[in-house]
Amino acid sequence: MFDFSFGELAIVAVVALVVLGPERLPKVARTAGHLMGRARAYANQVKSDIDREVQMDELRKLQQQAQEAARSFETAVNDAGRAVESEASKIEQSADPLRPAETANKIEPPYTPGEPKANDEVAALESSIAEQAHAQQSTNELSANRTAQDIR
Repeated sequence: MFDFSFGELAIVAVVALVVLGPERLPKVARTAGHLMGRARAYANQVKSDIDREVQMDELRKLQQQAQEAARSFETAVNDAGRAVESEASKIEQSADPLRPAETANKIEPPYTPGEPKANDEVAALESSIAEQAHAQQSTNELSANRTAQDIR
């Protein structure tokens, strides 16, 4: 920051010794050291605040870009959904108008014997999840008992 040579520092020290005297010089030097330390701490704090603000600004810009990308994606998905809905309505309108309404809305995939139905698969998944939760609870209780025995 400042460019002082050793000779210049020695001259300043001799002048300070003559002006202040040997009794007050250590107290003034200590006070000057404290003030320099505070000034450095303040400068470092200002520097870190500026760096933090720059990072926050960069994060805000990145957040705005992500939000814009999400909006454009949402718009594209909505447009595709509308296109699919319009095509579906066109297909419905072109379908046979004499077909009964109850069979028009009821479409089931073909079922082959020996193959589980969707309800059976859901029930199997629910029972599997319940078994896993029960096993996890038993493991937690066992470890709690071991910890209690270790404490005793």
